[in-house]
Amino acid sequence: MDPRVEHRASPGTVTLVDITGSIEAKHSSNRKDIVLNPTPSADPNDPLNWSLHRKWRATLCALLYTWCVCVSSSACYSVFGPIYEQSGISFTKLNEGTGYMYLLFGWALLLWIPLALSYGRRGVYLTSLLGTSMMNIWAGYAADNPKWIATRILIGFFGAPSEALAEVTMTDLWFTHERGTYMGLYVIALYGGQLGAVPAGFINDSWGWPWVLFWCAILNAIGFLVCFFFMEETMYHRPAPVTTTSEYPTTTQETLTDKKNPDTETGAATDFSSETAYPVKSYWQKLAPFVGRNGRPTNFLQLVYRPFLMMRFPVVIFAGFIYGCYLCWFALVNAVVSIFFAGAPYNFAASIVGLTYIAELLGTYTAGFCAGKLADMLSIHLARRNGGIMEPEFRLWLYGVGCILTPLGLLLFGVGDAHGLSWVALAFGMAMIGFVGPACGALAVSYVFDCYRELGGEVIIAVILIRNTMNFGFNYGVTPWLDHNGPQNMFIIAAVLALVTTASFLIMTTWGKRMRMNSADLYWKYVEQRGTH
Repeated sequence: MDPRVEHRASPGTVTLVDITGSIEAKHSSNRKDIVLNPTPSADPNDPLNWSLHRKWRATLCALLYTWCVCVSSSACYSVFGPIYEQSGISFTKLNEGTGYMYLLFGWALLLWIPLALSYGRRGVYLTSLLGTSMMNIWAGYAADNPKWIATRILIGFFGAPSEALAEVTMTDLWFTHERGTYMGLYVIALYGGQLGAVPAGFINDSWGWPWVLFWCAILNAIGFLVCFFFMEETMYHRPAPVTTTSEYPTTTQETLTDKKNPDTETGAATDFSSETAYPVKSYWQKLAPFVGRNGRPTNFLQLVYRPFLMMRFPVVIFAGFIYGCYLCWFALVNAVVSIFFAGAPYNFAASIVGLTYIAELLGTYTAGFCAGKLADMLSIHLARRNGGIMEPEFRLWLYGVGCILTPLGLLLFGVGDAHGLSWVALAFGMAMIGFVGPACGALAVSYVFDCYRELGGEVIIAVILIRNTMNFGFNYGVTPWLDHNGPQNMFIIAAVLALVTTASFLIMTTWGKRMRMNSADLYWKYVEQRGTH
């Protein structure tokens, strides 16, 4: 936690804008009235103090890792037809395998994130890439239902850190007023893994569907080498804070002047000398896969069960639920793309089916670049109007866009197929879902991290558990739902549900702060029990 807690009574409420210029705290060098939160230490090893180049190198490695794993999990979507024809694995089992994979993407975090929080992020990144690479090789030889399900489960197990670890890394590196932007880039990598479905059809036409998975293995092996040589450890131990009991103090407890310790947000001060001697790590020391405890308080077993305790907070339940809903709409479209476009009236070859994912990718990349930055800008703007105080709920107003685009995209895609509209109409529907899915997911993650940054690792596990458990059940029923209701009724129902569930953000904008205040004592109790962050 930041050594200065301005608003202990409502976790997540922070002084983001110094309206009067009287707050004695670190300020942004780019925007002098922005208060840096969390406050960086004087240690050059603190990732918050790294140069911009060093921060970006770690960020790009985390994004590359996420993208490589997500390509592996989604590349085969566009070749479900050829897999069914050549192996006899039914569409139902193919979608069930996807469901099991996403289930493990969530539940395996109970192992991976506690490891990352206790012994460092780097080793988990490397193990995940190596394991995912090997499992994709095996998946290329899966010729029956049991083997397919087994490979999906293991890919889900080894690839699980891609669902949460990069988010933890972003909070290690960037400040509150920047976080939405970098969460947006993370979401580009997460959902941008759909890019693997584009060349998959051409790979299938040239070499057969197993090579789609073999190329995924090669990609993950390349990612392993890049991360091994260029990714640094971002875990940094800060002692538990001494907090104030006042909800609205006007100054901080600790003064950090900009002249003595320049703002490192832009990389102006790194590896600087100070009165306290800090060890400087060599290149090979930075490549150590895991970090020793070195006196750090840590309790691995406690971190395994603590995510379930985080579900006592309404904010966590909301974030997991809304994120889960948007993953379901995203998965719904992906699960039927091959069925829709490979059948009448389109009758596309597998290679052309893969090209339709370009529309979805355009929406995803637009969302990643725009949504996170817009959320940051909106939070700063509303904080200025609120006397410099930022509430995490400020970001949630962007869900209003989702209330419009999500039902419209689902109707255009599903009802368009039922009525044989041009493939262009379906592509526009895919682009809309490709936009709102990542954008609304990034908002949910940024919101929950803003509220409970001190326990970010445990909180994000809880969110992903809720999200992926929802997605597991949803994937399990997609094919029967389509068979029973047909595309038109199926997507009309989905559109109505999307509107209702997205509009639930109004509950949090109205009562979210009150919920945080009511659970504040319990939250700070958990922070004190953990003793580090």
